[in-house]
Amino acid sequence: MIAAPDETAAPRSPFWGWLDVFLTLGAILPALVISGGIVLLALTLLGVKPEAKNLAMPSQLLGYAFWVGAAWLSFHLRHKQPFWESLGFGLPPQYWRFLAYGPALTVFVGFAGWALQAKEVKMPLIDELLADPVQRVLFFLFAVTFGPVCEELFFRGLVLPLAVKNFGQVAALVLTSVPFALIHGPQYSWSWQHLLLLTVAGLVFGWLRLQSGTAAATLTHCTYNLAMFGGFILNGRNY
Repeated sequence: MIAAPDETAAPRSPFWGWLDVFLTLGAILPALVISGGIVLLALTLLGVKPEAKNLAMPSQLLGYAFWVGAAWLSFHLRHKQPFWESLGFGLPPQYWRFLAYGPALTVFVGFAGWALQAKEVKMPLIDELLADPVQRVLFFLFAVTFGPVCEELFFRGLVLPLAVKNFGQVAALVLTSVPFALIHGPQYSWSWQHLLLLTVAGLVFGWLRLQSGTAAATLTHCTYNLAMFGGFILNGRNY
């Protein structure tokens, strides 16, 4: 069982600053615009209709790859330090425990959503992606690998240790979990129940990161999304 965060056991002081956070954040839009242009050009040359479902996953996968590359380059140029190791992406001992936490968190969120009477949110684009065999595979890769890795890289790898240094653990957990939930707001039509549950999930991921100082939160996030994806497929709908 994981103990509650202890203010006396804060992670090692980060050597990066808020400028690194803003530079990394600022690289997201250019990365997505460039990747979208590349994918649109590729689809046009291949004679594939550039519909939203054909653009969404390839452009996001490529865009996130560009974004991580830009963050890596900026980190190396500014600090001359290892990127992944510095942001706590080492494999934790007994990593299988953290893989198991993901589905458990999914079950908890499901019951909590039922208790909060969270309504089904229509997601037409995701329905289209899941209905197409190729796009379903790309969506799976994004939802279970690229998406959670990039979100954890930013919120719990880059921002959380810096926020702990400046504001303390409790405030840092809140300051990273609320924005984490809000970026998913459009996907869930700004349903307060879903945003609350995502905030709780963010608090769990942050807690794991603070306790382990490793990629434990990323492993849990990946299997949490994996369980959610399985639910989408088994139910044939979004919930």
